[in-house]
Amino acid sequence: MDPAPDKYPLLSALDDPAAVKAFSRDRLSALSEEARAFLIETIHSTGGHLGAALGVVELTVALFNQFNFLEDRIAWDVGHQAHVHKLLTGRAGRFGDYGQWGGLCKFLERRESPYDHMGAGHASTSISAALGMAVARDLSRQDHHVIAVVGDGAMTGGLAYEALNMAGSLDLNLLVILNDNGMSIDHNVGAFARRMGRTVTRITASNPYNALRDEVKRVTRHVPFGSEILRGLKYMERSLKEYVSGDEAIFFESLGFRYFGPVDGHDLSQLIPLLNHTKAMRGPILLHLNTVKGKGLGPEIENTFEAHAVSPGKPAAGKTTAGKTTVGKTTAEKPGAKPKAERKTWTRIYSEGLRDLMSADDKVVALTAAMQSNTGLAPLAEEFPGRVLDMGIAEANAYCSAAGMAIGGLKPFVTIYSTFSQRAFDQLIHDIALQKLPVRVMMDRGGLVGADGPTHHGVFDFSYLRLIPGFVHMAPRNEKEMRRMLLTAHAYQDGPIAMRYARGDTEAMKWRRPLEPIPVGKGEVLRRAPRGALLLLAVGSMVETALDAADALAGEDVPCAVVDCRFIKPLDEALLRREIGKARAILTLEENVLAGGLGEAVLAMMAEAGLSRPARLLGVPDRFIGFGGRGDQLQDSGLAPHQVLEAAQALWRETAGIPRGKKQRTA
Repeated sequence: MDPAPDKYPLLSALDDPAAVKAFSRDRLSALSEEARAFLIETIHSTGGHLGAALGVVELTVALFNQFNFLEDRIAWDVGHQAHVHKLLTGRAGRFGDYGQWGGLCKFLERRESPYDHMGAGHASTSISAALGMAVARDLSRQDHHVIAVVGDGAMTGGLAYEALNMAGSLDLNLLVILNDNGMSIDHNVGAFARRMGRTVTRITASNPYNALRDEVKRVTRHVPFGSEILRGLKYMERSLKEYVSGDEAIFFESLGFRYFGPVDGHDLSQLIPLLNHTKAMRGPILLHLNTVKGKGLGPEIENTFEAHAVSPGKPAAGKTTAGKTTVGKTTAEKPGAKPKAERKTWTRIYSEGLRDLMSADDKVVALTAAMQSNTGLAPLAEEFPGRVLDMGIAEANAYCSAAGMAIGGLKPFVTIYSTFSQRAFDQLIHDIALQKLPVRVMMDRGGLVGADGPTHHGVFDFSYLRLIPGFVHMAPRNEKEMRRMLLTAHAYQDGPIAMRYARGDTEAMKWRRPLEPIPVGKGEVLRRAPRGALLLLAVGSMVETALDAADALAGEDVPCAVVDCRFIKPLDEALLRREIGKARAILTLEENVLAGGLGEAVLAMMAEAGLSRPARLLGVPDRFIGFGGRGDQLQDSGLAPHQVLEAAQALWRETAGIPRGKKQRTA
């Protein structure tokens, strides 16, 4: 949706980001107000990340007022901070298809715009990327500014500190802007400190002060004891900053950065002069801003988890949707409508199962990486204080710490999205598998994840865990199987064990008898067929698709067996050899990249066993799948139900010698 001219006059008329450089202070303020209102309106309609972008509205407007980002470089951490950046660079009209198939990316993507210098969907990367840009600039003898914008939450990730350390030691011309919404770094306390901090920042960032500073450095090179004098003056400046700015100044200046702040990140009268002064300085600079995450959403939501992202807007009270009548936030089925089966999210099922384990065994602990709410651990943290640990955006630390906990006799369940676990690959090998430690790796959001797109798809874990010696990896097809797999993970003490489960929901289930663990590596035949049938081998989210395809094939008199492999590693070789030995052809299904996944594991096992059967592997192809609806992503991957059925039909025709378009009736 294009910004309406009567509602958003500045945004609708902005056809060149460079025009912002000529805006007056009043027009910049008005542009900020329009940008904030437009984002609130559009993202509430489409759903998606919102809070981080609302916290940097004034900062983004000030940056475009002071820099030219066709020449200057900027790295936004994560990318969902950069919505205003997108608004100002010609993409306001695309926010109506935000996060949809073929639409506007929820994060940053280099191919989307020449203003997007670094793509990012994972946190803590911006300073490191900006460091590399600054080194490239200097070696190429170019002259442009390089900026990194990093949130305080991302400062819990070790990569950010590694980059700060290197940038300071290289003395690079680099501006790092710390967007601190108060959720990780403490605020300064008291009116005196805030007032004095602003005064010192204004003085030490001013052009006259820095001109005098450079002149003092020049003069002291030519006078006796000049180096001692210069050292004393630097110490005085640092001491004054430390006095008024606290521990932050001490820390960043010890890394070689000149520290300015804290500054109100929503006050253009402070931001614009400060950016103007700092861009004339040399060396690494850190600008510390205090902001409000979700500013404009109201005090009850600002700086809370609810501000992070919003769901698509619901119909207003009294309006109707197909089959339902809406009354406020509740819905009532129309009389006579067939009741729908209850559904549960996979995350909720995991949370309920883990609660049972923690209640029964006080050695069970849970760890996550800045994802307590999204992984279902938040209620468990309240119920079991001290036994649920949020390690921050530091996946490597979470896994390595879990290794130490296992050594100490605890039973750690590390609960991290599949895509974020990739960031700790060495810990999975070196700290866990190599030492055969019983760490439970619980991978939420396994498979294709919808609008968050390629940076968040969990489609690699089958492959990268399968190649690590000693790792067990499993995936449930339904609620009951997931609860049994949790029991399997809890009981397993011979080394690391992993379970991946999907985003979204599944049908809720009930059972009368107590559940038992699934024996490690044990698959299950869900549908039997006579010798010479087609065999579908599936795992996790693709099992139901396989069963549906088998039902459809049965209507065409095509015999079809279905096996839920359950485990990617180890495979149930005895079961598979038996079923493959009876089959005419094999079709494997997995919501994972084909390289190194279930299909290749089955082919390797067949080769070792001397089994030869026509086979076709279905999975995520060797390319990154775009953002949008999960249905679109499955279609693009060749994994939509009708595509699976067509692949099975084609394989059967080829192996049975049936001409295309004809059916063979079986006896």
